[in-house]
Amino acid sequence: MLRIQMIIFMALLIWLMPIDGARTYIVDDSGFANYETIQAAVVAASNGDTIYIKPGEYNEEIILNRSLTLMPLTGENEPIILKGNGLETGITITAEGCSLQGLTIEDFSGPAIYVQSDKNTIKENVFKKSNPAILVRGSHENLIAENAMMDCQGAVALWENSTNNKVFENSIVGCNLSIVVREAGENKILSNKISDAYWGMWLDHAKNCQIESNDIQSKRYGMWIMNSSSNDVLLNRVRIRSSAADITQGINLANTSEIALQGNEINDATFGMIVVSSKNNKLTDNAILRCTNAAYIKDANLLEIKNNSIIATMYGIRMENSSKNSFSQNKIEDGTVGLDIGQSRQNNFSENQISGISDTAIQISSSHENTLSANQIANSSKGIILLESSENKLSANRFQNVEWSLYAEAETKEGFDNSIDESNVVDSLPIVYLFGNLGGQIQDRDIAHLTLAYCENVTVRNNAITNDAVFLFDSKNNRIQENNISASFGMRLVQSDGNLISGNQLLSNKFSGMFLYASDGNQIAGNNASRNNQNGISLLSSNENTIRDNAVDANAATGIWLNLSNDNQVYQNNISNNPIGLQVMHCTGNRVFHNNFLRNVEHSQDIDGINSWDEGNVTGGNYWTDHVAKGNPSQSWPRMIKGAGMLDSYPFQDESGWRKAAA
Repeated sequence: MLRIQMIIFMALLIWLMPIDGARTYIVDDSGFANYETIQAAVVAASNGDTIYIKPGEYNEEIILNRSLTLMPLTGENEPIILKGNGLETGITITAEGCSLQGLTIEDFSGPAIYVQSDKNTIKENVFKKSNPAILVRGSHENLIAENAMMDCQGAVALWENSTNNKVFENSIVGCNLSIVVREAGENKILSNKISDAYWGMWLDHAKNCQIESNDIQSKRYGMWIMNSSSNDVLLNRVRIRSSAADITQGINLANTSEIALQGNEINDATFGMIVVSSKNNKLTDNAILRCTNAAYIKDANLLEIKNNSIIATMYGIRMENSSKNSFSQNKIEDGTVGLDIGQSRQNNFSENQISGISDTAIQISSSHENTLSANQIANSSKGIILLESSENKLSANRFQNVEWSLYAEAETKEGFDNSIDESNVVDSLPIVYLFGNLGGQIQDRDIAHLTLAYCENVTVRNNAITNDAVFLFDSKNNRIQENNISASFGMRLVQSDGNLISGNQLLSNKFSGMFLYASDGNQIAGNNASRNNQNGISLLSSNENTIRDNAVDANAATGIWLNLSNDNQVYQNNISNNPIGLQVMHCTGNRVFHNNFLRNVEHSQDIDGINSWDEGNVTGGNYWTDHVAKGNPSQSWPRMIKGAGMLDSYPFQDESGWRKAAA
């Protein structure tokens, strides 16, 4: 047997004879070669030599200070294991042009391979339980390819001015920090597959790197890029697999510039993308799926965010304190909020498609001088909301099958100062938004929405409002007459006084037919406020209004509702078929008389207030279908008002009996 082994050994020596000065060496831990340790062969070798390593386990630290190749013999399939067993560094490469292939390196407390030189190739090796698997420091043009790295603290680290290195097609499993590039530039991280990681990639002070076609599955963070510039992050796939309680991030850009983030796919993160304190980055053609927040942007300027696809997220794009960014041609589908913009200026939002939003497609708060143009919003609950935001320009936005297309609200006059022209349309009908108009009229038109903000003496007559509502904010002495405001959101007055609201049809609206808040001295006369999904006519904190000659029938909650509203007159109304006819809450000084209360479940309630339900024995009170009285008005048949114990002391025996008495 010994003779056969010697014959094989001699044959190997003949086959491995040096060519053109290069020599070959064989290492075998079983003693059947001229070297039992790898380091002994390295010491014996010269630049350009090859060291063939037989399968086995080698417990040593190796320093490659010559340009050598380490690899298995052809045909050998069993593992070549370089095992740390408490040692710090597996292989330290200080010479240029080394090649390591087919090794298994494991259980080192420091790096399995520490590269301190250039133009080395580390290919098709297996790394286990090291920290990290490969550390490249101050080195250039190295190739790290097709390696398998498992359960290491880190997989590949490129540090301290390491440039033009290529990390290609490695399989990295269960590593805490898979690939880190720190204070290094012009490296390529391509087509690596990372799974079961805590951090996928981390770039810090990295410049001119190419991060492309990597597949990252992470427990917490997919990719962090910070303090970096001029990197291309292209066609990567990032998936997050974590418990529901974890806050996870797909791709995070912090203090970056000139980053091209293009064609990436991000799935199932709390934050798909985060961009903070950054400028001049391009985020284009990315797909963000099933994330709580698709993109969160803060303190960022001059970003181009274009042609991204955001699907099934709670928040599409959230932005705070950012300016001069461009958002265009993005598609946001099936979420809760599409764009949520706060404290931001001079941004441009154009040609975005937002659909299937359960709350608000575009919400803008405390943000100014932004442009929203040619966006398409479809199949959503609310379209665009402007809160405390001024000098914004809205044009050519199109809404289709949107319940509530536009709403603006502010505490100050300046907050309503937006340019919203009639090129904005809802199902082909225009939005009309007037700010600061004195006089003028809107008449005989079909429109989707009407806002009067700080307007006076405007006449709105004989129009059909088909989608939203008629909104009056701080508007006085206007005439809203003979309009059809039905199957929408009715009419709303906020801090609007002295208006005439007469002859309007307010039918089958989604909330109250008419709602007044902090609005005084209005004439509400001859309207039909019926079959609405809340109240027919609602007043909250509104005083000295006159509500007369209205038909209020079959509303879902209350015919007429007064809360914290004083000194109003409610008379000559037909209030019928409501769960509660007239409810007065926490009010004083209201006068209720000459109304017909017909077939309501509960005709009236007066809760915690002092109000009058008749005008004395001559003028009388009201007609009640559930109460028997004698006389128009009756003198001794009082009706109890539910709640505070108030009385209609002089009810009428006949419907509209006051007219008979007058005759």
